[in-house]
Amino acid sequence: MKPRVAVVGAGISGMSTAYALLQKNYAVTIYAKEFSPHITSNRAAAFWFPYHVRNDKRGIAWALKSYTFFRETMKDSTSGISMCRLIKAAKPGANDEDTWTAFMPDGSFRKLQDNELLNGYAKAFEAFVPLIETQLFLPWLQNYLTARGVEFKQEVISDLQQLATTFDAVVNCSGLGSRTLCNDESIIAVRGQVNLLEPGFPDHIFLDNQTPAYLVPRKDATIVGGTYEENTYEAVTVAEDLEAILQKAYAIFPELKSRKVIGSWAGLRPFRQAVRLEKEDNIIHNYGHGGSGYTLSFGCAEEAAGLVSGE
Repeated sequence: MKPRVAVVGAGISGMSTAYALLQKNYAVTIYAKEFSPHITSNRAAAFWFPYHVRNDKRGIAWALKSYTFFRETMKDSTSGISMCRLIKAAKPGANDEDTWTAFMPDGSFRKLQDNELLNGYAKAFEAFVPLIETQLFLPWLQNYLTARGVEFKQEVISDLQQLATTFDAVVNCSGLGSRTLCNDESIIAVRGQVNLLEPGFPDHIFLDNQTPAYLVPRKDATIVGGTYEENTYEAVTVAEDLEAILQKAYAIFPELKSRKVIGSWAGLRPFRQAVRLEKEDNIIHNYGHGGSGYTLSFGCAEEAAGLVSGE
């Protein structure tokens, strides 16, 4: 009989952990309050990039493993994953550091020459990264797991210790839920708001962390973000914020003014100063990925599965 593992949380951390556990031949049950498409992971811009994790060098190995997973999985045309050009730019005088380059696979990025820079920018890099279209990838992943016997149970878990008495191990991927499940007030919500424009422009990801501004081209919409609002726990949009986001984007790409706004959304990033990935008896914690949930997902999942098996 296969050892039984419960995963708490059905976001990208929980489902990637279930995937990694399957590879080790565990019987997996995922418990969650909500499932895709009603989860924060659906509202992620979801391009691979080390966002607010660059002081944690453990993240280099996690990020590279995830990069490899996404690059391999994109061979399945139904997965919603593609490799996309990314331009990361900084304006004159911006306090912008380049430690993120340590996370990049060899040969995946280069610094742009001055004659290649967008107007108003003093420095930029070109990189090629996985773009994960959440509206396609999360159903793909859930179908993959279901077809291989993973059970999905819609249930709010309030006591990890109690759950651990009925399973061989429990992996806690509850994100912000760990504030109450683990009494961990070091994990906070960081709200991000975005506009959705009709798709078709630009044809690459653009990232300016200081303005801040980013654009992500998906098949269903171009995501135009964003905000970074610490300790804000309501996943709602604010009209004035959405308008400010648009104006910042228009200043960079005037061509966007001709694109119709087709929607907006807000999501809560589960941010912690350091990702919690450790074993506590037969409970393994895997949470606090902030805005790098997808970037770290399959790397953290592999380590979490290793902690379950004692590797």
